Amino acid sequence: MARRVNGNLPEEVTSFVGRREELATAKRLLPTTRVLTLLGPGGMGKTRLSRQIGQLVARAFPDGVWLVELADIQDPALVTLAVTEALNLRDESTAPLPRLTEFLADKRLLLILDNCEHLIEACATLVARIIAATPDVRVLATSREVLGIPGEQVMPVPPLTVPNAGEDGDALQLFIERATAANPAFRATPANRVVLAEICRRLEGMPLALELAALRLRMFTPEQILDRLDDTIGLLSAGPRTAPQRQQTIEGAIRWSYDLCTAAEQALWEQLSVFAGGFDIDAAEAVCELGRGSLMEALTGLVDKSVVLLRFDGDVARYSMLEPIRQFAADRLTERGTAQQVRARHREHYRQLAMRGQTAYWTGEDVAWFGELSREHANLRAALKSGLADEPLRTMATVTVLRPFWEHNRFLSEGYRWLTDSLARNPEETAERAKALSSAASLAALLGDRESAERLVTECIELAARLPDSDIMAEVALDESLLAFASSDRERSLELGRRAIELAATHGQNAIEMDSHAFSFMAAMVLEAPGRTELAQRFLKLTTDSGSHLLGGLALWTVGIDHWRRGEPEAAAEFHGRAIQQLALFERCVWLSSAFEGLAWTVSAGGDFDRAARLLGAAESLQRSTIRLADTITVAVGEKERLKVRNALGETGFRTAFDAGASLPLDEAIDYALGRTAPAPEPLAAEPAPKRAPRATTATLTDTNVLTRRQKDVARLVAAGHSNKRIAADLVISVRTAETHVEHILTKLGLTSRTQLAAWAHEHDL
Repeated sequence: MARRVNGNLPEEVTSFVGRREELATAKRLLPTTRVLTLLGPGGMGKTRLSRQIGQLVARAFPDGVWLVELADIQDPALVTLAVTEALNLRDESTAPLPRLTEFLADKRLLLILDNCEHLIEACATLVARIIAATPDVRVLATSREVLGIPGEQVMPVPPLTVPNAGEDGDALQLFIERATAANPAFRATPANRVVLAEICRRLEGMPLALELAALRLRMFTPEQILDRLDDTIGLLSAGPRTAPQRQQTIEGAIRWSYDLCTAAEQALWEQLSVFAGGFDIDAAEAVCELGRGSLMEALTGLVDKSVVLLRFDGDVARYSMLEPIRQFAADRLTERGTAQQVRARHREHYRQLAMRGQTAYWTGEDVAWFGELSREHANLRAALKSGLADEPLRTMATVTVLRPFWEHNRFLSEGYRWLTDSLARNPEETAERAKALSSAASLAALLGDRESAERLVTECIELAARLPDSDIMAEVALDESLLAFASSDRERSLELGRRAIELAATHGQNAIEMDSHAFSFMAAMVLEAPGRTELAQRFLKLTTDSGSHLLGGLALWTVGIDHWRRGEPEAAAEFHGRAIQQLALFERCVWLSSAFEGLAWTVSAGGDFDRAARLLGAAESLQRSTIRLADTITVAVGEKERLKVRNALGETGFRTAFDAGASLPLDEAIDYALGRTAPAPEPLAAEPAPKRAPRATTATLTDTNVLTRRQKDVARLVAAGHSNKRIAADLVISVRTAETHVEHILTKLGLTSRTQLAAWAHEHDL
């Protein structure tokens, strides 16, 4: 059975209030539908409710509850990639949907798609494909409109219950909790409770409106807030007559906060709406212009008014806005007529960040650059999207410079898509197009799309021949080397890799020279060709001189592998340990799994098979973040080593150690690999009770694998004495489905009762 996981549900900062009926309804509906859509306007609390539902039903999904946040994604083509990224799937295809459905085919998990409304068609198409291709995946969507696919169950999310005669209601509880958090001196008293209840009624129990109103208790009394709500609701008469009243109310609540701001704060609020996924102070200063107004003073005011939220990412202060608040400001920016200018400044700021990669990628600045790109990924996407429309040539150059980010950070498919879109927008024969063709060919080759890669390389060579600048040829040689390797022509691949090294060195192309050394060594290692030691040592010298951490970590790995090949395990272990240290500096580095694998081979050579098996397990848990090239290397070389470890430990010992390594969180796995911590001892098993001879049933001719994973789960629960109704609740399936599973299990096993099934489950240690 798959290990139970929590998925990627984040911890909430504030408490969850109320919604008992909605939670009960969702728990009742999920077993009977594959797609449940939480429907309601902005500010109704759909996001918080979806996460609470995910936590409530998590036990029923052994493969986890996974949250995909779509608010910051504007391009429908990125929806599938957002799902694969949330699932930590290996980015290994130019067509990610088949890879996604293949991965999900045998999984029992809950996928939460949050904020679907602006990508409704793409979300609907993707969900329909997932549901058609998988038997046990369920989707919980939040949206302002229905997905409109067959089998969708819609669950409207109402406002919180408001105070009425004899009951306070959830709205008042939320209002008081948030007011106390905003102003610790505030107290709900019998004297002000009537006014507080009236505020909740006037705001119709809408969570976001209540939270905004609660923040005003820093400055106003409850009576003053109620008076101002009268004025705010009066302003709404000029709004769209066709808009639902609750949407008008949230518009009014946000406008009320807007009207309380100074002119400088209003202007800054509007301009900050161009950011996606948050921003730091440097970005705000580069993008926003307030004339004579002080940006720091205005930003401080917006934070104090809780329009802008402050959090810390390590030592870096980052700011963000709730999506309804950002959308309100974006509308005001458009009305003011300055949206295009602000977006241009936003685009230029993030273009400069991308262009730093021309040197940062291969020098000691790489950790900071990759880290900043990861933090600003949503802003990069927004900048590239607007840039393709307004500045296609400059944007193509930006996308090309980002190739290392796409490649090493597991965004191969996304990078390939940006490059192909850029090429379609820039058909002119330019040096920028030649470089984009080469980068696109490289990503296509790494994704296993040989046909596209060959076409792109051919076009690049033909274009380069017509251009006066020929320094693209080193990149082209490396692309051709990748293609030759993918075609199993390893000798040709090594020859082309060495050619790329020569050309890059001649033209002073440091990054290409290092990349070519890395790949040439890998080809030489698989071939067991002479000269691989020199390649590894030269690669290490280049990266040491440049101060690179990522390429340096890869170089340390190559030297470690070379020492291992030469029967020098102590030296190999030292280099592999250093490689893991450096590669661990990068949040999503694709090569970390390979470094674990290399260390496992090394300690196996030294006879420590238990440690080797644990490291192999840790490497396996990171495989989703490894590109196909690394897979090819480790499969070609490592399968023999894995068999050696398995034979030394025996099947049970190997599986125990391997699973222990695979279960380690990343930080603990790194500490274990580096010898910082010892593995937790395995729990001592109780002396096994004597087993009775299994009954002569049809199943005893094989083993428990006669049952599917879902049937094993049902059998375990039957053995625990659970009724069909309890099984249905635990597994989030209908009672009828639970009954059917039990019937099928009994038929498969040749049994006639639940008592016999329970005995069979115990006898087989199920």
